[in-house]
Amino acid sequence: MPPPPPPQLIAPGGYVGYSGGAVPLKRVGGLQRAASLVITASVLVLVLELVVSATLDDDAQAFLDGRTSSEQFLEDIAPYLLLTFAQGGLVIASIVLVLIWMRRLAVNHRALQRVGTWGPGWAIGGWFLPPLLYVIPTLMLRELWRASDPDVPIGGDWRSRPASPLIDVWFVAYSLIPLVLTFVQTDTVLSGIGGSEQELADQLTGGQATVIASTLASVVAAAVWIRMTQALTSRHRRLTGETPA
Repeated sequence: MPPPPPPQLIAPGGYVGYSGGAVPLKRVGGLQRAASLVITASVLVLVLELVVSATLDDDAQAFLDGRTSSEQFLEDIAPYLLLTFAQGGLVIASIVLVLIWMRRLAVNHRALQRVGTWGPGWAIGGWFLPPLLYVIPTLMLRELWRASDPDVPIGGDWRSRPASPLIDVWFVAYSLIPLVLTFVQTDTVLSGIGGSEQELADQLTGGQATVIASTLASVVAAAVWIRMTQALTSRHRRLTGETPA
């Protein structure tokens, strides 16, 4: 007769993972939902920002031609600037939520003895190395996906499990496409935050094709990210036995 499992590490019925006790597991469902809502709001504001910018061509050209003052130009584009700052704030909020969510997944895997290459610290540091090319977060997401597999028995080989192709699609849409667009037209200001009046006017009168392509890539990246993180969170909750909040 096999020995009983250690106390307080008994897997709940139907689950492979552990469900609490001495194992310090973190909840992840609420964070994923909050991040998805903020990301959705960010993308909606980004699209609205693009629509508003299309109506400001004449105002920007008038400023470039010297027919209006800097003060008048800034007054004319005030709605666009407000949307830009709002979108920037939503992006910052989504980044914070995503970093915490990824770190919690990694902390849970460490508690469950599913330790991989990318520990909890990489959930934050990996987004900055290398800059603008999110290779480490992509590799970490693949590892988090594999380590969250609830069908792998305790002590089983989770590393050989396949990762979701959605992770690679997100990497292309969120990292590679914007990087290519930046090299294609390096003089285009993709965000009005911190730009001079001249740069803002140039952005509103030219380079719109690049801005449109960047916006479309952001929409695709956001949709894929939300779908991927929903699936990853669902399998992780099955692994840990996390119940709905």
